[in-house]
Amino acid sequence: MEFLKYSENYSKGVNALIVPVFEDFIPVDTRKIENETHVLTIAKKSEFSGKKGESFDTFDSKLGKRILLIGLGKKKEMENESLRRSYSAAFNSVKSIPKGVVQVLLPGVSPEEPKEVTFAIAVAAYDFDKYRKEKSKIKIKSILLTSKYDEASIKEGKAIADAVNFTRDIANLPPSIGTPSYFEEVAKKISGVKVKSFAREDFLRLKMGGLEGVSRAAKEAAKLLIMEYGPKDKKPVLLVGKGITFDSGGISIKPSEGMDEMKFDKCGASAVVGTMKLIAELKLKRHVIGMAPLTENLPGGNAYKPGDILTHYNGVTSEVLSTDAEGRLVLADALSYGTSNFKPSEVIDLATLTGACIVALGNNYAGMMGNNDSLKNKIMKASKKSWEKVWELPLDSDFQDQIKSKVADIKNTGGREGGAETAGAFLSRFVGETPWVHLDIAGTAWTQKNNSHRAYLPPGATGFGVRLLYEYLKGE
Repeated sequence: MEFLKYSENYSKGVNALIVPVFEDFIPVDTRKIENETHVLTIAKKSEFSGKKGESFDTFDSKLGKRILLIGLGKKKEMENESLRRSYSAAFNSVKSIPKGVVQVLLPGVSPEEPKEVTFAIAVAAYDFDKYRKEKSKIKIKSILLTSKYDEASIKEGKAIADAVNFTRDIANLPPSIGTPSYFEEVAKKISGVKVKSFAREDFLRLKMGGLEGVSRAAKEAAKLLIMEYGPKDKKPVLLVGKGITFDSGGISIKPSEGMDEMKFDKCGASAVVGTMKLIAELKLKRHVIGMAPLTENLPGGNAYKPGDILTHYNGVTSEVLSTDAEGRLVLADALSYGTSNFKPSEVIDLATLTGACIVALGNNYAGMMGNNDSLKNKIMKASKKSWEKVWELPLDSDFQDQIKSKVADIKNTGGREGGAETAGAFLSRFVGETPWVHLDIAGTAWTQKNNSHRAYLPPGATGFGVRLLYEYLKGE
């Protein structure tokens, strides 16, 4: 499906129009359609008023086209998220037109409209049908955006959406296919990104006890993937994503119900790979290093065990109370290696880390913790440009007290109380004084059901983090 700026050259064969309406304002292009068809007059008789979330679908015999009116609410209250939700829902209503061409009218209120609408429609078109006989029902050939703005914003919106969908593809893969080796193969295909990896013998040599311990019973070879992009004239930004390609819980095994969803424990790593692909394609002028500690977490005769003590790359020792708190153990080695060897200006990690974060924030917010207010503010600012919302959680000395161990420096769980924060406190021991933000994306990385209010998020991986990191890096 291609996205083009509308012109008379592309106008032939338009099958449907998506037309925006405010409660208190009729956009210029919408008024032209009304003058020609009186569709608004007809819609008002059916009590369509332009309220946010409303729609009116009809076929106009004069134009010979389907017309879908979408309500955007009050003009002064329009925001990017309302655009994303309204246009993605509209797209889902017309997506099955065979070889269809859809002309999409924009409100003409904000310069961000082409980017946001393109992004919303392109991510709404995603369907992970690789292993299904019944393939995607999306049959549209072209989307023509009627816009007074240049085509660069359309191209940017499509590029971001493609990277998000690329990330979804990796995260949705079955655990026996989306392995550490698969991640490395995919990363090496990204033009402009240098890739290297560490294997088990390197974990032993470098004393990466977290990665070595968690990966002991893994059948698939574990890896620490390191990707680098951009000029080296400045300190890099370090991005680290948790990549547990399947999490059984290890010896502290999880309940069988819902365990299939533990293929999504690689969503943090998927987002980092997707971000590296996006910034390389758009040639962002930033020096960025992406790291992904990748392994399965399985039980077995040689598996690491509750009661074990692991020594991490920076020399900190951790007592294992639960082998199902494995993400922080592998992240510890990646964070300490990355900060020590690359001397980054800032560090951001993304991890499907704790169920406690889902309990606290639900499925609409990622938990944000960190040691630097300036960096936290940058992430918060970037989140306001995206659909990926973050909420700051506390990270003070009380949580450090909760993870003190009697037999090691720290223990890998501080109990049920403040579970998201004690996980953050654990990670904080591996970044030193480097400005750092931790994003717990456990509640936002995938969905279990259709999102009625967000038509661009079908069940499965969401690609959370890709656009957030891009907007942060772009805004620097």
